[in-house]
Amino acid sequence: MDVRRRILDAAVEVLAAAGFEAASLSEVAARAGVSRPTVYRHFGTREQLVSAALLRLSGEVVERIWATANAAGSPAEVVVEATLRARYEFRTQPALAPVAFPERSTFALARASMSTEAIAMTKRFLAPLLDHRPELADEMDEIAETVIRFLLSLVWFDGAAGADEDALRGYLHRRLVPALGLAPARRESGVG
Repeated sequence: MDVRRRILDAAVEVLAAAGFEAASLSEVAARAGVSRPTVYRHFGTREQLVSAALLRLSGEVVERIWATANAAGSPAEVVVEATLRARYEFRTQPALAPVAFPERSTFALARASMSTEAIAMTKRFLAPLLDHRPELADEMDEIAETVIRFLLSLVWFDGAAGADEDALRGYLHRRLVPALGLAPARRESGVG
């Protein structure tokens, strides 16, 4: 395994074990079996190392989300299942805490914007939606932003709708799906 990958693996482990604030380059270097100067040579700063580690971990998470989304049937199911999987990943991956719970990290707060990277990553896991509804291609940036806003609120806040996965799934079908314009068209009554 190459040195850069060992350092990234070690950084993910340290983030998961200690969190952002306690993660040190010394600990990362020790776990990777390299010196601190080697870490600096590959990443420059602690923040650059953490960003790279989070980006790599996020890519792995997106792959799992994408696999879930690809297995879904209708466009509504693609979005709902991808959102549920993303919520699960953010809540169970300790290394993602700086992203999922920004109040715990000054690092994430500095980057807590609707970045082009966040939109691009979300569009990637929503790509199966276009298999069902290719006409939505021009709206994908806005759809991705809406999904991110819903997802962040689902990760950060618990409520009655999220009491269990089935309740949350129903909530997303009732609220997120229509917000994205993915709800099935209602049939007009035949009253004449």
